[in-house]
Amino acid sequence: MRLRDADAADGRFRFRGRPLVSWLLIAALVQLSVRALVGGAALIAAPSGRIVGLSTDALARTPFDDYLVPGVVLFVVFGLVSAAVCYGVYAGRKGAPAAAAAVGLALLGWLAVEALAGFDRPTIWLNLATAVAALALASRPCVRDGGRGADA
Repeated sequence: MRLRDADAADGRFRFRGRPLVSWLLIAALVQLSVRALVGGAALIAAPSGRIVGLSTDALARTPFDDYLVPGVVLFVVFGLVSAAVCYGVYAGRKGAPAAAAAVGLALLGWLAVEALAGFDRPTIWLNLATAVAALALASRPCVRDGGRGADA
């Protein structure tokens, strides 16, 4: 396994036949998906928030009495959809970079809602970094051309 592919005329970092940028986007989507599936499942299993250390007091400025609906949204949108988009990026599907950017934008929207509701969790910074990474990496030409081409 070579980090640099000798045939890469542009000299950009490649790993297993695809640009490193594609792998970074895949990694960002995988960690988001895993965290959302685990967190969403925990909120669905215990809508009181006790499993993840949340109090329903934090929901006072929201239309929710418990974390069931946010848990379902977290599980589906950021867990299942992110996993599907991750596969699309890995497989080089044409619409996958746009879908990855959409996940990044959705995550920024989620963070805005959390901030307006007064949530102050350490994961906010990780989610912000993930959203920015998804947007930045999905916009790279080497990702947009299916993850196999050269970065311009």
